[in-house]
Amino acid sequence: MAGLCLELFSINRYCRDNHAIEQYLKREKRTRCMPELPDLEVLQDRLHVLCGDSITSVEILFPLTFRVLVKGEPEEVLSSQEVHQVYRRGKFLIFELDTVYLMFNMMITGRLQLVSGRKGNAVIVFTFASGRELQFIDFKKMGKTYITDALEKVPQYATLGVEPLSDQFTLQYFSDVLKDSREIKIVLTDQKVIAGIGNAYSDEILFDARLNPKRKADSLGNEEISELYHSIHYVLERAIDRIQERLEDTSDEIRDFLWVHGKKGEPCPVCGSVIREIEVAKRMTHVCPQCQNLPFPL
Repeated sequence: MAGLCLELFSINRYCRDNHAIEQYLKREKRTRCMPELPDLEVLQDRLHVLCGDSITSVEILFPLTFRVLVKGEPEEVLSSQEVHQVYRRGKFLIFELDTVYLMFNMMITGRLQLVSGRKGNAVIVFTFASGRELQFIDFKKMGKTYITDALEKVPQYATLGVEPLSDQFTLQYFSDVLKDSREIKIVLTDQKVIAGIGNAYSDEILFDARLNPKRKADSLGNEEISELYHSIHYVLERAIDRIQERLEDTSDEIRDFLWVHGKKGEPCPVCGSVIREIEVAKRMTHVCPQCQNLPFPL
């Protein structure tokens, strides 16, 4: 047990980049994936039940999870605060309270669960006047919870790019951001360019558009850009619908409907070829070599 605790502490302290985390989870055969736009879009919808409710107590089981950007202790600041809105921005989930914002960055293993009774790996428990409990569960303890009076104070928030399902995400905007010499996958997952798309859904989007994730973004022609633009909308909206239909527990991870991500070794749903795992700029990536025109072996 002591060895396991030491290992978890070491991973929490040193595995700060996505590649290191992915490699660790791969070795340990973990299946958790970082929540992305579709997951958080459905989650914020389910958590609207807390709007109008007030926080009566906060139990902190792992203090390092909290980042308090205002004066006072979390229990004191949050006591009696009413929830006015719950919404998503990028990969952040935001609770707008009376005088502050409560923000969650789940990272890979963080999940929010409305539940009665203590669950394993809970790091924070919020109790509400209605009797509901919201637990932040995080077995790797990498997630972060912020209390702030200004969203821009939260690291990485002020630099978030355009939301891909918003009116601001036009074909012209997308064409402009693709004038980039980096690989397409890296541009799609750059939160400063497009907010909310991560490793899993970039794989799905590129598969739907039949594009090689290693291609340089600025190599795409106008027709390919248009196809990719429409794939972004189709894949994200399809995922939101699928998760909305099936989500029961707010901490559930529903990814079995994906076409290629996490499906290494399985047949491609379109052509039957074997789905492969490759690396793109140190990011684990799943592709169909046949549909996406990748020579194999690479």
